[in-house]
Amino acid sequence: MKHVIINHPHLQSPRQKLGSAFLVCMSWLLWLYFLLPVFTLAGWLMGVKSLSDEIRWFGGYKTLLELLQMYGGIILLIAIGWLSWTFFLSWLHASIKPEPHLPVTNQEQAKRFNVNV
Repeated sequence: MKHVIINHPHLQSPRQKLGSAFLVCMSWLLWLYFLLPVFTLAGWLMGVKSLSDEIRWFGGYKTLLELLQMYGGIILLIAIGWLSWTFFLSWLHASIKPEPHLPVTNQEQAKRFNVNV
């Protein structure tokens, strides 16, 4: 088995390093994209003129409440789906009984790892 790359970054190929850098950049951009409405709302509440104009352009406070209601519904649906999936998996794994393992003695374990006891 190959060594774990995260413990040996010098073993990564240039392609893996480039792929990792690309994923990091895309993740940060996505994170900032999701936080942009929060920054806009904070600026509006603090009275930043350009952000207040942007909030008014999109319908003001009523539109904000409608969007928050929609976001809450989406989060509720995601939570229900996640909980359903979790309960389904716990039910599925409860119905599959694992085979009992025989206890391993110290002599067997020492023999397996070539260690003298």
